[in-house]
Amino acid sequence: MKIVLLEDVEKLGYAGDIKEVKDGYAKNFLIPKGFALAATRSNLKLVEEKRKAILRKIEKRIAEANKIRESLDGIEIEIKARAGEKGKLFGSITVNEIYEQLKEKSENLDKKSIRIPEGGIREVGNHTVEIAIYRDVKATVKVKVSPLDEQ
Repeated sequence: MKIVLLEDVEKLGYAGDIKEVKDGYAKNFLIPKGFALAATRSNLKLVEEKRKAILRKIEKRIAEANKIRESLDGIEIEIKARAGEKGKLFGSITVNEIYEQLKEKSENLDKKSIRIPEGGIREVGNHTVEIAIYRDVKATVKVKVSPLDEQ
């Protein structure tokens, strides 16, 4: 089924895009949630009329995302965790721990936007974490994992 996206949908497309998706996905999820419309002639005309408003909204969100990126890009945070003798952590560093450190630096940060490496951070050292703020606007944060001094 052909649809027109009204909002950005992760792993599918951006607002205004015309996509081909399975019927069930469109009828049971995208259309009822208001993320898309069926790509009929009348809906295409409707979206084309709204396109200018959508573009203004997108430009505004990109500007906000760039401000967030500027406040976060290149920041280095330190997290202390229990570790064994060879630097392996007992557990792993999660998105929640990184989010708690970063939320003070940027109020508008979404926890879902933090992308930790595959498998998580499981050893002491320096790691790079990507934050996908909006569309192609991304920031990188350095996470220094130190062993927790237990005495």
